[in-house]
Amino acid sequence: MSITLSIPKTSLVVLCGSAGCGKSTFAARWFRDTQIVSSDRCRAFVSDEEENMAASPQAFKVFHCLIEQRLALGRLTVADSTALTARARRDLLKQARRHDFQAVLIVFNFPEKLCQRLNAGRRRVVESRVIAEHQRLLRESLSTVHREGFDQVYILDPEEARRARVEIVPLPVESPARGPFDLIGDVHGCLVELEDLLTRLGYRHRGKIWFHPENRKVVFLGDLGDRGPFNLAAINLAMDMVEAGHALYVPGNHCKKLAGFLSGRRVQVRHGLEKTVRELERLSPAERGAFARRFLQFFHRAVPYLILDEGRLVAVHGGIKEKMIGRLSPRIRDFCLYGDATGEVTPEGLPVRRDWAKEYRGQALVVYGHTPVPLPVFRNNTIDIDQGCVMGGKLTALRYPEREIVQVPARQVYYAPVKSLAGRVAAK
Repeated sequence: MSITLSIPKTSLVVLCGSAGCGKSTFAARWFRDTQIVSSDRCRAFVSDEEENMAASPQAFKVFHCLIEQRLALGRLTVADSTALTARARRDLLKQARRHDFQAVLIVFNFPEKLCQRLNAGRRRVVESRVIAEHQRLLRESLSTVHREGFDQVYILDPEEARRARVEIVPLPVESPARGPFDLIGDVHGCLVELEDLLTRLGYRHRGKIWFHPENRKVVFLGDLGDRGPFNLAAINLAMDMVEAGHALYVPGNHCKKLAGFLSGRRVQVRHGLEKTVRELERLSPAERGAFARRFLQFFHRAVPYLILDEGRLVAVHGGIKEKMIGRLSPRIRDFCLYGDATGEVTPEGLPVRRDWAKEYRGQALVVYGHTPVPLPVFRNNTIDIDQGCVMGGKLTALRYPEREIVQVPARQVYYAPVKSLAGRVAAK
């Protein structure tokens, strides 16, 4: 039975293993020649001889330069070197992260006797003492590679490597869904307003599940709970819809903070989380445990942004730059949750964020929330549909592809950390 290595199309694939283990043969079987950057070939480029180890410093400058240029162009790249030291792997991981690529490590865990035998049959034979040293480094590497920060780590023994097949797959953010959609901004526990909005959009409910008779789908843009009056109920409504196939979801920063709290991590119970926690404390231990398990599974299954309608639409909580679309990395995950935060705060205590949408020139329409603004306005093919419902503003939906705005007013001001802000949003 074959083993499938599913590799996202924007990945840096790092091969790791002793000389003679068949890394290059494996790479040639599953990747195009132009996708493979080989340290041996770079040594030949600079010195005419692959075996000229004295040329290795210059060869590795070319090796990393070629990788850098391919990643800059968004091309899947295979780094074919031994990569048996933590520093070598760390340097390649840094390159992947610099370009927001997925980092995939494939370790060839072959025994020394087999490597020595395979090496003896190669055109360029490596000294046996070199392979012995490679095996020592391999043993050290096996104890650390899972902690080094790679997105995927595959460790293949000889039989697994023989049976393995490589499949280049879309990123998990690329959804086949084409719409039509109703994208809904930050709910923040405003359950009554959410039900009002769904009704205005033509949704009905059968039991506790909301659905649209014409098969439209809701896209929730995160921050389902915190700050409002019915946080757990709003979260449960969204989870019910997603699990029934009637909605999609991207997480917000408040979702992440709730997940941290439910996981037992130390988080600051403020900025609205205290309201959700009070609701949790009113549940029985069994109910609280069931909610925690369900929400954590829901949150961890979610992707930081969604590419929809064959790339014409992007749904995200806090924002995304044009160059980030179609890539995935920890930096992008943070940007999607928090926007382009500077780390500073306003006199009112709110975070200062750069206006990333001002520079956006992408072809995809980006629909986001996170930062409450008085009016939803199309700007540079982006639109912010968080109109601060929980602060007395409105709960907003964008109908897509119609680009029609549908809103319902807040029943009251539920959360006013800064009175001037709440009043300004509500007044609009």
